[in-house]
Amino acid sequence: MIGLSKYKLKDGVYILTPVNDRFEEIYLKVREKEKRIYSDEELDNLPFATANNPHKDEWKIRTESFLKFKKYLDMKSTSMNILDLGSGNGWFSIQLSKSTDHKYRCVDVNLTELKQGAQVAKSDHIKFFYADIFSAEISSSFFDMIIINSAVQYFPDLKTLLKTLLALLKPEGEIHIIDSPFYREKELPDAKQRTINYFSSIGFPEMSENYFHRTWSELSSFSYKILYNPLALKSKVLKFISPKTSPFPWICIKNEGL
Repeated sequence: MIGLSKYKLKDGVYILTPVNDRFEEIYLKVREKEKRIYSDEELDNLPFATANNPHKDEWKIRTESFLKFKKYLDMKSTSMNILDLGSGNGWFSIQLSKSTDHKYRCVDVNLTELKQGAQVAKSDHIKFFYADIFSAEISSSFFDMIIINSAVQYFPDLKTLLKTLLALLKPEGEIHIIDSPFYREKELPDAKQRTINYFSSIGFPEMSENYFHRTWSELSSFSYKILYNPLALKSKVLKFISPKTSPFPWICIKNEGL
């Protein structure tokens, strides 16, 4: 991926770009308010939340998404380099690493959660990186797969993001966008207002400025497939996908050139 020896290792996290505390500070305050700061023991179990988890019903949906993706990953016959972008504490890769031999690279701009993930992860196949994906020194054509799991809404420009990520993929590599809402243009005003209302209701109206609503039209210039679409009863889903429960689509973009 990169020559790691020249980068500072802080509590198990490689620091690839200068740390910016502004977003992390407000994000962690919101997470705390929402009771989403988990113990190490709870993190190690996710997405299989314990009975005491205040969001256990939500995690049932995330579990379904996780199991769908794991079945997809099990179809791959060779070991892969996988980038988990916007990984947070890395629960997705941590759980996958317990039953797969792929190499996972968890990247985020939340140093606190990355440190926790590095502490909890028990596999040598996972490394954690603090990095701005747009400025970090990362080898092109390195990854076989990039996962953006419930995180694509925190990037201001989706087209710029996807073009950046496609350059990091090997030929025929894949980007997977999981558990994030996508809207039609006419749905945007109401969706944005709901976001403003929600963050205002919990005392952090400024967080709405860091949340970006994705639209299907943003994908129009990319070669993508919908592997799971909760809104289309006749969508072309893969036969091994288990019963649908998530309200969010699963989108796969292949590196076939723009």
